[in-house]
Amino acid sequence: MTTATTEATSISTLLREGTAVAHTEAENASFMANLIRGELAREDAVNLTAQYYFIYTALENIARRGRATNDAVASIADARLDRLPSLEADLAAMIGPNWREEITALPSTTRYVAELETISPDDAPAIIAHHYVRYLGDIAGGQVIARMLEGHYGLAAEELTFYDFSAIGKIPPFRKNYKDALDALPFSDTERASLLAHAQNAFCLNSAVFADLARISPVLQGR
Repeated sequence: MTTATTEATSISTLLREGTAVAHTEAENASFMANLIRGELAREDAVNLTAQYYFIYTALENIARRGRATNDAVASIADARLDRLPSLEADLAAMIGPNWREEITALPSTTRYVAELETISPDDAPAIIAHHYVRYLGDIAGGQVIARMLEGHYGLAAEELTFYDFSAIGKIPPFRKNYKDALDALPFSDTERASLLAHAQNAFCLNSAVFADLARISPVLQGR
């Protein structure tokens, strides 16, 4: 089913309904499902965090450049959401002071990063689409994931600061304000269509990363 991109549909509804299939596929990827159920290993959680480091380095670079020059991006890309300092702290706690020398971007992560790096700071629909896919999911599902990683793999609080969004206050009102800001964007039908296409692609890029993580998992390799 194709979701209409006319102004009769709010942007938050357009994104939710238009990415539903891709979202479900990413959410139900075997790697993430197995990880959350506690069926993998601590190494898998570390590998996931490492891939996020590369992805968020590129994502937050373009978001930072975009919000400096574009009002639409500035209204969405709240700097309090930035995850890069947390990821650096988590990896230092997980791996040690030389963590940068120990991690490598997987092929799918490299493609994801390359795509983010091609986005212009003036391309508000593309930046906002990628921002929406990652951060809104982090804020919601991330809280559950953090509890599962702690319970199943013994990760300490200092290894899970990526999932700590205390800087934004209570999550439900923040999510509402985020969606209200989306709905207030003065996007044309063409810009809405671009926003949706980029969001769908972002979910596909994430699914590809999960597939690569499954391929290198010390547990899943033998299956």
